[in-house]
Amino acid sequence: MILAWAPFVEPLPVWDYWPLLLLPLCAGLSVVYKSIRCDDMRRVPREATALFATIIFALIAAAVLIWLLVKVVVN
Repeated sequence: MILAWAPFVEPLPVWDYWPLLLLPLCAGLSVVYKSIRCDDMRRVPREATALFATIIFALIAAAVLIWLLVKVVVN
C-alpha cells in the first residue's frame, strides 16, 4: 500500500545498487558548483564534466585504497 509507506521508518530496499546513486549525486553537485563559480555559462558543461570525472575518480581511488588497507591489515 503506497499511502501507508513512511520513507524514514521503512526506507526503500536499494541496498543492492546504492553505489549507482552516487552518479546523479556527483553530477548534480558538479553542475550546481560550476554554475555558481563560472563567470560564463558556456563553460559550465565542460567544467562540470571535468569536475564530475574528478569526483568519480577520487571516489574510486579512495575505495581501492581502503580495500587495499583492509586486505593488508586483515592478512
